[in-house]
Amino acid sequence: MPEQGIPLPPGYRWRIGSAWDRPRIRQSLQATLQESFPEQTNWDHLEVTLDRLFDPPNTPCWWILKEETAEPVGCVWVGISTDQATHQRVAYIFLLWVDPEHRRQGLGKALIQQVERWGSQQQLAAITLQVYHHNQAALSLYQQADFAVQGYWLHKPLTPALPENREVL
Repeated sequence: MPEQGIPLPPGYRWRIGSAWDRPRIRQSLQATLQESFPEQTNWDHLEVTLDRLFDPPNTPCWWILKEETAEPVGCVWVGISTDQATHQRVAYIFLLWVDPEHRRQGLGKALIQQVERWGSQQQLAAITLQVYHHNQAALSLYQQADFAVQGYWLHKPLTPALPENREVL
């Protein structure tokens, strides 16, 4: 159990993550994104994200394990960023994942509380994250944890330009 000791429901325990968790973090990232984008089949780009950002203990992660099997059923991975409006240091949640079979038992709430405690210890001003508008379960969790919308992440697809055929004179 990590020294922070956020209480968990019976049958679960904490494990502090390490660099050895990279394959599981990738798997959890993919599982989370696959739920939101079921048509997506190639997740190779996640390796680039992990190459750039996954650096425990600088970007720590915590796991919730099912006590009887030590199977990971929840995870949060976080780093430190800068709020672009206030220039304050903030925690940024890269990943918050709970296995679908273990949801609605308080595990997501415990993961957020773990980040709150860590962020306070790091003297951070806030916690930020990105969530997709159609992920109503996650939005509900974050609203219950007193997160507020600060802005909108907008997306507009572009059609790649065709190369121009120019003759060199």
